[in-house]
Amino acid sequence: MNEKNNSFEVTFSSLRRGAASIEATEKLRDVVKAVRDTGKAGKLVIELTIKPNAINNGEVEAVKLMDKITAKPPMTAGESVLFVTSQCELVANNFNQGELFPEIETRRVVAVVSEDGEVIHSEK
Repeated sequence: MNEKNNSFEVTFSSLRRGAASIEATEKLRDVVKAVRDTGKAGKLVIELTIKPNAINNGEVEAVKLMDKITAKPPMTAGESVLFVTSQCELVANNFNQGELFPEIETRRVVAVVSEDGEVIHSEK
């Protein structure tokens, strides 16, 4: 048996007629882009499950390979600083300080609109 034809690269590129390799390549590109954009670590996991498929006289003659390719790009989480009142409520403004610009009124959210223009929430 030619060891070069039985390498991981050759075997992996034949899974799902090459679709697994294409999927892994695309997901790798996505993770690398997210790592570059965020400066945080990401992960690409290629999981192969191998099960017997054909048994003849007690010997496994064929196996079934199932692949699972999972991209885990770095996530950027939103962050807010809130103040805690004596009643353990969270508030946006420090209650121990006066307002910096009291003449500027706080803006109210009137409507939340999705990217396709659909109104998700509206205050009347």
